[in-house]
Amino acid sequence: MMLNFACGSRIHNDWENIDFSPYNKYIKKVNLLNRLPYKDNFFNVAYSSHFLEHLSQKNAYNILKEIHRILKPNGILRIVVPDLENICKTYLDILNNITESHKTAIGGGVDKNLYNYNATINKKYDWVIIELFDQMIRTKMGGEMLTFINETKNSNNEDLKQFLKNRCGENIFDDHTSTKIPLKDKISIDKIQNKMLNIYLKCVRYLIPHHLRDEIFINTSIGERHKYMYDRYSLPNLLYKIPFKDIEILDYKNSNIPHFNDYCLDINKDGTPYKGSSLYIECKK
Repeated sequence: MMLNFACGSRIHNDWENIDFSPYNKYIKKVNLLNRLPYKDNFFNVAYSSHFLEHLSQKNAYNILKEIHRILKPNGILRIVVPDLENICKTYLDILNNITESHKTAIGGGVDKNLYNYNATINKKYDWVIIELFDQMIRTKMGGEMLTFINETKNSNNEDLKQFLKNRCGENIFDDHTSTKIPLKDKISIDKIQNKMLNIYLKCVRYLIPHHLRDEIFINTSIGERHKYMYDRYSLPNLLYKIPFKDIEILDYKNSNIPHFNDYCLDINKDGTPYKGSSLYIECKK
């Protein structure tokens, strides 16, 4: 038995896929902040990608305790999250690249027109700043990240496009809006309830004066914003507290889970990573 919790749209039918808001019949609706509806020592494997960063540290700890409870002894947990260390290193590398390259170009010193020297490196700098902060402070769905991606998609800057693919995954520029979803998967009681709630909240929002709306309401989807970031120290430290054991830092294409790549959860069918610069950690109960 294998559990894919907070699965989103990345699922496989050989797994038990659970999420707050299931979009089709292959996903079970489960409130992950409550006790999970499974017996102790039930699953051989548990997996989650890009979920813990959307939780407070307290909620992340509680969910991992539940996962520990329902895993069998020596069962494997695989966690994937954005890598804070990688983002910070990328930021520092780009910043150093800007300043050092500019010093070389002008023979030393710092020019007041530093920002204008290279359009592509400037764009990479803009992106990594957005990557650091946009998920935490955004006030609209998709935030500045989505705007940046759409602008780059329509440009001829192949260097910048490859940079974003390396950061976010090869499928970042795919057009997902054209994907056909069966009618039976489009409509459900859960979706109708969520839609009615969203309409109600929008009506309440419009009662607030325009200049105050963004100060009072955050116009993002549930679970869109980040509440914490992890690195190769903080996430293992959290896992040890649960307590998990045999903690390893891996990558997108390596796992101790048998035949893991066959499920195409962290890897695309062409062998590229589904998510770019991420932290991949496995451990055992």
